[in-house]
Amino acid sequence: MSGEAGGGGIIRDHNGNMLCAFAHAYHGLNSSLAAEALAMREGIFMCCRNGISEVMVETDSHTLLQIMTDQQACNWDLACILQGITAKTQILRAEITHTPREANKVADSLANFALSCPSLVSWNFWGDLPPDVKELYHQDKVGTPSIRL
Repeated sequence: MSGEAGGGGIIRDHNGNMLCAFAHAYHGLNSSLAAEALAMREGIFMCCRNGISEVMVETDSHTLLQIMTDQQACNWDLACILQGITAKTQILRAEITHTPREANKVADSLANFALSCPSLVSWNFWGDLPPDVKELYHQDKVGTPSIRL
């Protein structure tokens, strides 16, 4: 891995409306799994900062989900990231689930957008999202099917 990765996420209410979103460029990483974990941590911390609790965390990384649910071991540097996530998920009463990448296109697009950012970028209104991300959000909101080819 090159050490450069992007992470992104969108926080929605129970109706699928965006509450906030983020894109974060990560540098000097030794795995894509570390980027997934850092993005999850950022999303959970964003929930804490905004007073959002009882959250459903969706990740398209099956490996990260297995590690978070103690079904798989991880190395020590990843464990340090996950320790912060575990503590906050208990406070937020968060549930972590797996979702296919096709159902997570907004977060995936934000992660790609992050590669063009110097650091953390966040949004509190869907109209301010980058145009391609905004389009994916709208498609998701109206229930446009996503097909994997």
